[in-house]
Amino acid sequence: MKVQYPTIICQRTLAGKLFVLETIRDLDEAIDLLCDSMSDGQKSDPFAEDLCPYFGILWPAAEGLAIYLADHAQLIKKRKILELGCGLGLPSIVASHLGAEVLATDFHPQVQEYFLRNCRHSVVDCHYQRLNWRQDKTDVGQYDIVMGSDVLYESKHPREVALGLIRFLKPQGKILLSDPGRAYLQTFIHAMNQEGYKEELIPVKVVSKDIFVFLFEKATE
Repeated sequence: MKVQYPTIICQRTLAGKLFVLETIRDLDEAIDLLCDSMSDGQKSDPFAEDLCPYFGILWPAAEGLAIYLADHAQLIKKRKILELGCGLGLPSIVASHLGAEVLATDFHPQVQEYFLRNCRHSVVDCHYQRLNWRQDKTDVGQYDIVMGSDVLYESKHPREVALGLIRFLKPQGKILLSDPGRAYLQTFIHAMNQEGYKEELIPVKVVSKDIFVFLFEKATE
């Protein structure tokens, strides 16, 4: 199902470059449009929520991760990076601009259209692949850095996310995760610690909101 959502253009300047993103104009309006386009049977489908256009908003956690990448360009330059749940893709686009080899992924069927459009708007080349990393066993390789933003919004997610991130990581690789301070953040950190990873916290301010960016590395014995 493809819905044409009204969009707006927003701009962010990071690492000396202007990034141009086309975003959904209003999330509530977009959800109403989606509901209007669905049959009663589709609305009752337990997987219908997966079609909600949450991907189309520039969330503060994604912006915070992009700011962190811009401020730590040497960490990612010439590195192989995977972004899970990329949405509009600002972190992936910024990382690509800074010299990383990036694969952006998401499960929502309309993300590719928006992501590639934003790559064109920002004049950046970046690869995209549709991937449900919680269920799909597709082999997309292993990466120097695996990153994600604002992915801890359900009680079942913390350990699931931890294992999902680690699954795609090269030995001695690093995980970057940004979060606005959701309820399951501490549970996720605990799950990462149980898997042998230590964390470094770098707060990033997005407008007036603090975003928590964590860098995880395998603890040395």
